[in-house]
Amino acid sequence: MAAWRRPAHPHQGHRIISLAIIFVLMPAGAVTVGAFLGGLARWGLSRIPGGLTGTLLANLFASIVIGLSLGLEPRWQVFLGVGFAGALSTWSTLAKELGQLVKEQAWRRAGVYAVATAVLGAGGAYLGYLTSGVGLAS
Repeated sequence: MAAWRRPAHPHQGHRIISLAIIFVLMPAGAVTVGAFLGGLARWGLSRIPGGLTGTLLANLFASIVIGLSLGLEPRWQVFLGVGFAGALSTWSTLAKELGQLVKEQAWRRAGVYAVATAVLGAGGAYLGYLTSGVGLAS
């Protein structure tokens, strides 16, 4: 029968738990809270009449937030970029709306909407990036 041995250090097991909290639970919590808040913002924007405006604004704002998050500490990047902006942006709704416009043969409106979303989203991300301070330093 093996003899019982004392741990090398009395708090040795605590270090593993602390690392699990820091590297797993805190980022997961940041994503969860960020996604909750981003989802609320998305829901609020979805209440704007006309549909397309709310989706465009949600994707534009999410792009700005992602650009801004690049200048922050990693934990804030996870909270804002992954959680908040991830829940706020709505590319699936964009695809549904574009599909509906194509189905209605509203070609011009679909094209303008797609290009506006892409250009404004990229511009918003770049604006956020510049505003973050990272873009200004390069």
